[in-house]
Amino acid sequence: GSTTNNASRREKVDFTIPHFITGARLLVRSQSPVDRIDHPDLKNVVSTRNTTPLTELRRVNQVRLLRLNILEAEDHAKAVDMVEKGEADAFVMDDVLLYGLAAGRPNPGAFKVVGRFITTEPLAIMLPKGQPAFKRVVDEEMRRLILGGEILNIYRQWFEQPIPPKGVALNLPVSYLLRDFWKYPTDKVPF
Repeated sequence: GSTTNNASRREKVDFTIPHFITGARLLVRSQSPVDRIDHPDLKNVVSTRNTTPLTELRRVNQVRLLRLNILEAEDHAKAVDMVEKGEADAFVMDDVLLYGLAAGRPNPGAFKVVGRFITTEPLAIMLPKGQPAFKRVVDEEMRRLILGGEILNIYRQWFEQPIPPKGVALNLPVSYLLRDFWKYPTDKVPF
């Protein structure tokens, strides 16, 4: 399956070349002045229970002495509701999920995704250790798609244009990290 390629997981499994890089950012109401994790107007921040972004939010809050009031939601939909109702100033989660959640709302324009990555999550296909032939086939195809430029058309189709079943566009631009990664595709990630 597709999951985050990180050091602890690489001890147990192998990963192909990442096909996407995401990270935790902030979902705020569109009229909010908040544009970063340390914005002075940011007080109440929600994230979903038992997630990497929640763990990292707590760490950043402590290390950077932000004094944020961190709230937990039982699921992503509840967290978006909390932002919409003003119970939280922002929802911290992987940006690809935030764009999808906002796009699926009755009024997607009521939200915006802001800030730099708080986490970095290179997503790749996870394989059992010891299958180098299969891994090589997948990696070669990923390199072909990336280096041949086809990946950008695929990206635009699925992240910038309306997609089935509801014909909604995520409007998720290619991140600078993903664009840079496409210059030198490798399964070696520094996380």
